Amino acid sequence: MAEYSRKMRGLSLKLLEAISESLGLEKDYIDKALGKHGQHMAINYYPPCPEPELTYGLPAHADPNAITILLQNQVPGLQVLHDGKWLTVNPVPNTFIVNIADQIQVFNFFTQLLNIKF
Repeated sequence: MAEYSRKMRGLSLKLLEAISESLGLEKDYIDKALGKHGQHMAINYYPPCPEPELTYGLPAHADPNAITILLQNQVPGLQVLHDGKWLTVNPVPNTFIVNIADQIQVFNFFTQLLNIKF
């Protein structure tokens, strides 16, 4: 688990660099603006259920961190809210889902609104 956690942190930092560059900023811009940041790892396992309508997973939520990297298994369970409807995200084997979370969205909003450069 420790090695996986280190690899995910490295991937997260690379993604923050790519997001910075995609916004026309220096690649370390968001990393510097966020300052010292932690890492949280959660593992949720939902085995296939013959009656999925009777199950309850995680409640609806927003991710409060900068980015979330999600590795799904073959069981669909992730849903996203789009135009007021919950849509199931079908898993794609051997891929990660990267969610741009609250900190990046708020950061981007205020830097654009106020034209701030950190």
